[in-house]
Amino acid sequence: MRNIDIKSHIKPSFFRKFAIGAWHKPHDPKVYTKIKIDITHLKSLLQNSTESLSLIHFFTKAMGIIYKTYPELNIALIGNKCYQRKDVTAFIHTHIRKQNHYDLSGITIKNTDKKTLTEISKEIKNKVNNIRHNKNKEINQTNRILKYCPSWSYQLLVSLFDFIMNRLNLSVSCLGLPKDPFGSYGISAIGSLGFEEGFVPLFPLSRLSMILAVGKPFKEWTFETGKPNEHWMINLCFTLDHRYLDGAHVAKPLRLLKKITLNPHKYDIKFE
Repeated sequence: MRNIDIKSHIKPSFFRKFAIGAWHKPHDPKVYTKIKIDITHLKSLLQNSTESLSLIHFFTKAMGIIYKTYPELNIALIGNKCYQRKDVTAFIHTHIRKQNHYDLSGITIKNTDKKTLTEISKEIKNKVNNIRHNKNKEINQTNRILKYCPSWSYQLLVSLFDFIMNRLNLSVSCLGLPKDPFGSYGISAIGSLGFEEGFVPLFPLSRLSMILAVGKPFKEWTFETGKPNEHWMINLCFTLDHRYLDGAHVAKPLRLLKKITLNPHKYDIKFE
């Protein structure tokens, strides 16, 4: 007995043959969503702050509050089982300008739910400066290992680290490599590259449940009161891992994110 009742064979077109040969069956667990928020009030608060604060610092903190409020987001996939994380840690994408090219790296900020905007700002600045001046020992050690590995071994090496770190949950700090180098959630400043929106892929080794891409602010006009009003808007683009999260998991957290953005003082976020 057939599982699917079928009628007759359909002769494929040239492209259909090519497509069937080029792609495998779907196996990617990523889910994408986007929210647009009015940041007119927030932009003013950041510009008038006594510290050098940015949207990245704010949303790093805001996401820390969300992960603390909804601990079901703050999980780690070890082997094929989900575990609750002890700390709320952000992974911040960092663009590094080299002599002849750009490179992409990242830093982790622990306890973002507890730290102030100023503390987050200073820690990000210090850690990024260390990378730019080759003072981050763990990243330098990672680069040294990759430097002496032939290109054919890249996938094998990453698979080995994935097995040790994410299957066995063993630290590789004894090799001079970072412990838990990706944390709970990711933040990517795509707005600094001029993009108003964009969805960032989830790096398989990271096991992040979610990554937020913060777009470039843009102006939008509304006519709610019969007169034109100018607002600063921002797109927040999320890439989720469906192995961890369903749409129901993020509906309330994203509504909370809007509330935090529109009224940060209510959630004890200070700008000085």
